[in-house]
Amino acid sequence: MIGTTGIAQTVIYDNGPTFDLAGGGAAGANASSLHDGMGSYGSGHAFSSGFRVADDFVVAPGTTVTIDSLVFYAYQTGSGPISSITEVNVRIWNGVPEDGISTAVFGDNTTNIMITSEWGGAYRTGDLGAAACPAETCVDRPIMRNACIVGTTLAPGTYWIDWQTNGTGASGPWAPPINLGAGVTTTGNAKQYDPAGLIWNDLFDGALTTEAQGLPFLVVGTITTGINEININNNVTVFPNPVSESTTVTINAPIGSNDELTFTVYDILGNVAKKIENITSKSFELKRGSLANGVYTYEMTNGGEILKNGKIVLQ
Repeated sequence: MIGTTGIAQTVIYDNGPTFDLAGGGAAGANASSLHDGMGSYGSGHAFSSGFRVADDFVVAPGTTVTIDSLVFYAYQTGSGPISSITEVNVRIWNGVPEDGISTAVFGDNTTNIMITSEWGGAYRTGDLGAAACPAETCVDRPIMRNACIVGTTLAPGTYWIDWQTNGTGASGPWAPPINLGAGVTTTGNAKQYDPAGLIWNDLFDGALTTEAQGLPFLVVGTITTGINEININNNVTVFPNPVSESTTVTINAPIGSNDELTFTVYDILGNVAKKIENITSKSFELKRGSLANGVYTYEMTNGGEILKNGKIVLQ
């Protein structure tokens, strides 16, 4: 479920967490902290500024995805826990936005498709014990969860979602980055549109200017394989992510004697980069081997059923 948005709630793709300190914020809320010298609380994507943000996801080979809704995250400094977010417009592209090759397959840059906005239970903060906006007490930047109605079906391929947000507050709205916690400062491959230069730039942290950032969002809907509609569960975790040399894949559910578990990693073009078959252990090590740095997607399947998919960053 996604809060109280009132829409069908099957999360089929999660682009990354919004916070790193579960229960570590003010009054036991979650905190998304600036750690390891990071300096950017969020990225501009306000109507008033003309900036936009974008990130990608992959529809795996052999499947189609019906997107019922998308969930984005934004804050306005000083807004308080009652959301000040009023609008979100969204486009989905079959490639990098406005690169001269790809086309928009859904949406436009003016229509408001947001249906609800609510506080997501986390604050964007400074580091633990920081002089400015310490994670333990700071409530300046409550992160709002903004649900948008979509209603489109996508064939296999790599897609980019770009969006822009409006609100009644004086600051922003700002898009918080994916937060994978202490020791991890590269989190994805998002982009930001610069209206002055009319160009999409790679999104980096404001202080660590070589650390590429990803943006959290949720895709809500269904995945179809052939004629069978699949419901996704969230009983598979991959940690750490981003990955240096190896990561641990954990299955948080019983494994039956008749299960046929396979873990597959795809490159950005949808090609199989690594596959582990006949999995019988609830936890196993995934080694990167000779895979180059970059953004990959993964898929855990049981026979023909997709149990979980997501993104892996190799760095």
